[in-house]
Amino acid sequence: MEHIAAFMLLVGCSGDVASCQEIPVPVPAYETLDECQSDLPLQIRLSGSSDKRVFGACKAVDEETFEQSATIDWAVTRNGQLTINFEAEPQMVASR
Repeated sequence: MEHIAAFMLLVGCSGDVASCQEIPVPVPAYETLDECQSDLPLQIRLSGSSDKRVFGACKAVDEETFEQSATIDWAVTRNGQLTINFEAEPQMVASR
């Protein structure tokens, strides 16, 4: 199994950034952060989004977090940066 070190996220927004939505990417996981960041401009151009503005970012992630259930929270800042946060879901253990 390959090692996952980075996650790519694209978001398309209205012109005033009041309404945004995630854009699917063909390869969301990368082995290195540098690999993700070098592919980011191409994926933004190829997104096919009809949104006025498209933002993209790569987030480093440890393998343990990637393999767990996690929520991904993102936001577009006032200066036009896409921020990404991972939050691992609590692990539940069944017992009798």
